[in-house]
Amino acid sequence: MKVLIVGCGFAGLEAAKELRKRSRELEIAMIDRRTRFEYLAALPEILSAKVSPAELSADLNKFAAKINAEFINAEVVAIDFTAKIVKIGTAEREIPYDYLVLSVGAEQTFFGIPGAEEHSYSVNTLDGARSTKETLDTLDPTKKINVAVIGAGLTGVEVAGELVVYFEAKGASARICLVEMMPQVLPAFARENLANPVRKNLTGRGVEILTETAVQEVGDDAILFAGGAKFQYDIIIWTAGIKPNTLLQILDLPKEKGWLKVDSDLRVPGHEAIFAIGDTAYFESDKGRSGQNVEEAEGQGKVAAENIIRALKGERLKSYRPKNTIQNPRALISLGADKAVIFFA
Repeated sequence: MKVLIVGCGFAGLEAAKELRKRSRELEIAMIDRRTRFEYLAALPEILSAKVSPAELSADLNKFAAKINAEFINAEVVAIDFTAKIVKIGTAEREIPYDYLVLSVGAEQTFFGIPGAEEHSYSVNTLDGARSTKETLDTLDPTKKINVAVIGAGLTGVEVAGELVVYFEAKGASARICLVEMMPQVLPAFARENLANPVRKNLTGRGVEILTETAVQEVGDDAILFAGGAKFQYDIIIWTAGIKPNTLLQILDLPKEKGWLKVDSDLRVPGHEAIFAIGDTAYFESDKGRSGQNVEEAEGQGKVAAENIIRALKGERLKSYRPKNTIQNPRALISLGADKAVIFFA
C-alpha cells in the first residue's frame, strides 16, 4: 500500500513522520520541487543575519531516508484521480498511489497591481529571503535608504523589526515605511490590545507606519498610492497576502476561494483516497476556519496520517479539531532586537 505526499512543508513532513510512526510496512513517497525543507516562519530573521539560510533549511533526502521513505525532487504537472497516478516533470514519469496527500502550500500574491511583482523582493521563500538580504547589502550605507514594506500582517511586522536591527548594525540611516491597506497593523487579529503595543514598539524604533494606505502602482523608483501620494524607494519588500498554489488551478477538485475544500476528516469531498492539509486546504468547523499557520499545518498532518491508517484498518475516521483559527488566532511575533509579542485568544 502506497501513500504519496505532494509538498514537503510542515504539513507534508508531519504527515510522513506520523505515517511511519504508525506503520513500518507502509510505502511512503514524497514529492517536492525543492530539495530542502524551509522554515518559513523565521525567514525574516535572515535579513538581520540573526540566522543563516542554512540554519533555516534541511535536506529532504536525509529526512526521507531517516523515515525509510522515497523522496522525489520534481514538479507535479498533472494528477489522474481515476487511475491514481501523479505525473511529474515533463509528464513522462508517472507515480502511482493508493492514498494521496496534497500539501503544496501557498504562494505570494501581488493582487494584479501593476509593477508590484516586477519591482518587489520577498521573504516568502528561502531563495526570496536570501535574494532580499543580498540586495540590502548592495545599498550604499552612507546615503539615506528608503525601504517600503508592503503589508503589515505577521510577516510585514517581523520584517520591519528585523530591518531596524539590520540598519542599526550597518550604522546606516534608513527610512523604513510599513504600509497597510487596513486600519491597523496585524489586521488579521483585529484587536487593539495587540496592534497598539506592536505599533508603539516599531514607531519608537523609527519605523513609519501608514495604515489605510493602498498601493495603486509600482514604478521603477516610486510607489504610487491610491489618492495620489508617492513614496520614493530603494527597495520594496512585499509581504501582503498569499494565494493558492498554482498546481491547484489545474486540479478538478472541490474548492473554496481557490483552496481545496476538505471534510471534517480532511478528505476532499467525493475522493476517499485524497487528503488535503496545511495552507492547501480550506477547513471549517463549528470552532472556526483553520488558520494558515504552522500549528494548524502540523495538526492536520498528524490527523490525516492517522486517518489513512484508520481507513486501511476499516475503522471510523477521526474528525479534525482546529486550534489556531482565523476567528481566534494565536501567534508568537518577533519584533527584532530580542523583543517579541505572544498572543493567545
